[in-house]
Order: sequence, then C-alpha cells, then structure tokens
Amino acid sequence: MEDLSAYNPEGSDLRNMQLRMLEMLEYLDAVCRRHDIKYWMGAGTLLGAVRHQGFIPWDDDLDIEMTRTDYKKLIRILRKEKTERFVLQTPLTDWNYVFPLAKLRDTRSRITELRNSGKNYRYKGIYIDIFYLDRGNTFLARVTVNMQKFIWVLSLVKNDPLGLLPVVRFALRLVLHDIIFPFLRLCARLSGIRTLILPFGTGFTATRDLKDIFPLQRLSFEGKYFNAPADTDAYLKKLYGDYMKLPDRDKREIHTIQKEML
Repeated sequence: MEDLSAYNPEGSDLRNMQLRMLEMLEYLDAVCRRHDIKYWMGAGTLLGAVRHQGFIPWDDDLDIEMTRTDYKKLIRILRKEKTERFVLQTPLTDWNYVFPLAKLRDTRSRITELRNSGKNYRYKGIYIDIFYLDRGNTFLARVTVNMQKFIWVLSLVKNDPLGLLPVVRFALRLVLHDIIFPFLRLCARLSGIRTLILPFGTGFTATRDLKDIFPLQRLSFEGKYFNAPADTDAYLKKLYGDYMKLPDRDKREIHTIQKEML
C-alpha cells in the first residue's frame, strides 16, 4: 500500500493550506445552512471525501457546487457578510478577475499559481471555487465551447487593415453572453433536461444528473460533515470512471507553486 502522507505531512505548506481551506469551508457551510442554500462538495473535493475521507493528499484546491438560483442568493449574502478573514472575488469586486464563477478568498495568505495566472488579481489568497450549474447537456456545452473557440481564433488574426476586429470580437462576445447563452439556458429548462452543467462559456462539458445529487446528504470530510450528492458513486463514476484507483504519480497535479501563510 502506497504511503500518501508524504504529500502533505502535518506542518507542511500544503497541509497548512488544506487546513485553511477547511476553515473556509466550515464558514461557507454555516452561511449556507443559516440561509437554506443547498450546496454540495464537488469534483475533486467530493472524490477526496469518498476515497481519502478528506483532501486528496496532493490537492491544493477545494470546490463546491450549487444551482444558479442558490448561487445568486449566496453571492448577495456574502457581499453583506462582515468578516475580515475572507473576501468574495467576482468580476465586480476585482476588475482584473474575469472568470464567470466566484471564489471565496482567504485574506491571511498569498499564493502564486502555475503559469502565474492571477498575477494581476486584487485578491491573491487561498481560495474555494464556488461553481453554479444550469440545466443543459453535453451537446449544448460543446456547441458553446466551439462558439468561444471561434472568438478566440479571431483574436489571433493579424491582418486587420480596417482595425475592425476588436469591435467584431466585442460584439460577438456580447451576443454570445447576453443573447445566445440565455436563450440556450431557456431551451434547456423548457425541454425538461434533467442534467446539470457548468455555465456556458466556462469550457466545461461534463454533466451532473439531478437524480444523483438530490436529496443532499452529510458526508465526512477531514473529520467534519458537509453537504454531498445523494449518490456519490454515480456522480464520481460519471466524472472519473474508476475513481477509487489512484492516478499515476505524474498525473497528481497541483495548482500553486508558492504559498505564504500570514
């Protein structure tokens, strides 16, 4: 049996980072329970809860998921919460942050991510990703990914004698996010689609089944209990296949290269 404790021994930077994220999750859990917001541990965080009863030993991020309705409610509440320990990061609170999904950032730490992404962010602390999901399916998600790729290809065009490409790209992005994506979300709702996907435009195409998620259960994670999908086996198999099998050593990814705890 492989000893995985070498990845995050007590007192190591990674373990301290994980424990800080655990504090943040406890805070979010309390807020969500107080305001009847239905979140659940998602993706690698849920995998860690099931396979390791806590963090995947080499993991340095934490994900929660919820529906769009609960996400909007949580964002409104977090904007009003009075805490010096954590801060909400969205495009409205950090102009250099353009990702459509929010993060809860720790104010007592500082991290540098791989490829130095986020170097211009206002907030750079340890974070929890807050994902929301819409009704949709893999086909619709792939359609929107291809639309995004088309706009990206336009950004690579060098020959623009009239100087119109920036205007065209802006107009296409506006049409995509303000007209096409809302229309596709409406179609998904009206068609009775029973699967959830991450928002159009994020590039993610994996689906979650409503029947696998609700009703939520409480599941142990690092000795504490948090919300989890009803059928964790079905959820994880759809995302990872044989999820109890450890990945090869060269596939055990980390996202940060430097951590500073304050």
